[in-house]
Amino acid sequence: MYKFAISYYTMEGTERKPQSGVDIRLLRPGQSWPEGKKLIETTPNSGYYEISIEAEADCGFYELWDDHGNPQGQFSGKTCTIGKLDARGLQTNCIYGNHILDGVVTGSKIANAAIGTEHLQNGLLSLSKLQYELQDQNKGVGDNSHSSPANLHDDKIITHVLDKEYPELPHIILTNQCDAFLYLAKVNLDGNRVTILIGISQVYTATDPFYKLLALAK
Repeated sequence: MYKFAISYYTMEGTERKPQSGVDIRLLRPGQSWPEGKKLIETTPNSGYYEISIEAEADCGFYELWDDHGNPQGQFSGKTCTIGKLDARGLQTNCIYGNHILDGVVTGSKIANAAIGTEHLQNGLLSLSKLQYELQDQNKGVGDNSHSSPANLHDDKIITHVLDKEYPELPHIILTNQCDAFLYLAKVNLDGNRVTILIGISQVYTATDPFYKLLALAK
């Protein structure tokens, strides 16, 4: 449990005159006056106001509002941090890369859609950082020959089943490296398993299939 207290008074010469009966509240940035946490004057006519913060979720940065000059409350110009500092107390652009230790910011700490491509330097995101899967002709099975690699003359469809599981269809890139016309005929997601069908159209001088399949998770 945390406590926050403040005294309100005026000065008459060198003497402090307590201000009693002031409505003082703690507000998160963006909150309205009725949402504020009210401080209690612990001793009548003392001008000393106090509040207890019981829950960790209520800790952090607050603005101090009072009803001086406005019965509906207004910002007093004072702020405070009770317990641990939270994100509300951080100003825009106040944290830089040199303030963050290596490995501190993990994927679980980053909100969805918080980082876009405009936030990344050129060349910063390499293929090794992406969730991907790479297969070649040795993983494909022909529809007629049932062989792996498939037979370009006996088969019309080559079937690939990705090894990893995917919650949604990944982006599939077929790179053909043989003298035959190969194309992506169909990509299917059944549960979390992805099946890719490669069609064989025209075969020119190629004797064996030679290609790469790249699956990029979305």
